[in-house]
Amino acid sequence: MERYLTEFDTRNIPVITVDTVIAGAGIAGLSTAAQLIQLGIKPLIITKKPPSVSNSFLAQGGIAAAIDKDDDPQSHYRDTLKAGRDLCIEKNVRILVEEGLERVIDLIRYGVPFDRDKDGRILLTKEGGHSTRRVLHVKDKTGTAIGSVLYNRVKEKADFLINFYLEEILTLDGEYAGIIISDGIEKVLIKSRSLVIATGGYSPIYLRNTSAYKISGDTIGAAFRAGCTLEDLEFIQFHPTALYIEGQPAYLITEAVRGEGAVLVDEKGERFIDEMKPRDEVARAIFKKYSSGHRVFLDLRPLKEKGISLKDRFPTVYSLLEKFNLSDKDLIPVSPAAHYSIGGIKATANGKTSVEGIFSVGESSCTGIHGANRLASNSLLECITFGYKTAYSVYTYNMYRKIKDFRIKSVPAGKKVLSSEKRREYLVKLKKVMWEYVGLERTESSLKEALSAVEQMENELLHCKNSRYLIDLLYLSKGIILSAKNRKESRGTHYRADYPEEKNDYKKHTKIYNDFKIKLEVD
Repeated sequence: MERYLTEFDTRNIPVITVDTVIAGAGIAGLSTAAQLIQLGIKPLIITKKPPSVSNSFLAQGGIAAAIDKDDDPQSHYRDTLKAGRDLCIEKNVRILVEEGLERVIDLIRYGVPFDRDKDGRILLTKEGGHSTRRVLHVKDKTGTAIGSVLYNRVKEKADFLINFYLEEILTLDGEYAGIIISDGIEKVLIKSRSLVIATGGYSPIYLRNTSAYKISGDTIGAAFRAGCTLEDLEFIQFHPTALYIEGQPAYLITEAVRGEGAVLVDEKGERFIDEMKPRDEVARAIFKKYSSGHRVFLDLRPLKEKGISLKDRFPTVYSLLEKFNLSDKDLIPVSPAAHYSIGGIKATANGKTSVEGIFSVGESSCTGIHGANRLASNSLLECITFGYKTAYSVYTYNMYRKIKDFRIKSVPAGKKVLSSEKRREYLVKLKKVMWEYVGLERTESSLKEALSAVEQMENELLHCKNSRYLIDLLYLSKGIILSAKNRKESRGTHYRADYPEEKNDYKKHTKIYNDFKIKLEVD
């Protein structure tokens, strides 16, 4: 594995010096930034696109918290462990459900306009895997509502660099030193005491995915090159109900519509699964229907029968269906799509990674709270809970660190220039390989096929000097494939058709160290 993939000399690049840089401006990054500001640190936030273009801003369903008088964090804790299939790190789940409730109350104080009834009480919905109604929501635009409030709290107190990509994470003697970013024209060197990676997950590495434009997972590949340990990459959650229209993107239809009464049926109008089961079970049931020649639809008519207006309660879904001349009177064609990365950069509940000075939070990280399958609407809770805690961890780290003075030079071996058309071809090929061979159902032969294809692309692209983005995605894909090959069982979102049962020997976390050394370890 190559340490650096781009050509640079830090002595010849414009320099920005700051205390802390945050890569990513979704809810995880903004939560971290908001608390850093409270602690007296003015962060620099770099982002590929404006803050509103992130997966967390797109989150429709809601945020889970045991806020109801008849609910309690212990129940939320049990539901999370059950969904995680004996792989959750329990101490971190405790933090999520207990401190997370406090952070949700903070959001209420900040002015997030969660839906309420006529008496002013917060309305709660139920989603798959939850034993009760505990999901707070703002119609079906919860992510946007939370993200907007957080952005307004930080926009005048943090610095932003928009339309920049993180290309290289620089280290000295195994510790973080700085990053190199680029807008596609010029490079900028940022020296800082610490780096927070909050760039989102890697579901877009699959052909059919629900992810926001420009989110890809390449920064996880860059972090791996910098020495960060990766964990549980084989666990990717496929959302059961993405709109399925040939030639169109996989637009998400929130699980909350099923929580309110929508049902899944085949072409005969027959139900075949309990819609409130965990997502991995529902997604595989749909996948099996398609594999046996059937089609699957979401029937929204029960909502109308219950007096629920799709336009009022789920305006995002309503607008989406209207775009394709569909309505709540129709059967809506759906199929699974890659949606959420359970694995990522191994991190503590305080965001610490295996590299001093590098922190990770949100979907780019893996804290073990989701185990082998994420409980619905725990992801936004993770962003605000661990973003808050990571800020304190960064603060204490910065107290004892100085910004490093250094010169690092990199001259990649590749000399050829890859055309934009060729880059696109490689990207589509990678997405197809991951979707066809490393998707909802995997086997030893399919994983070998995928590994061979990925390694071939890697060997070809190392001869090109402008292939950093693709190679980082290939390193990440290789990690996913090797993790899936190594886990010879089925657990949560990872399903091996040749090993369909859970095995006690695999109640361990998959860790990927430098040069793709794979180990199963207990955390």
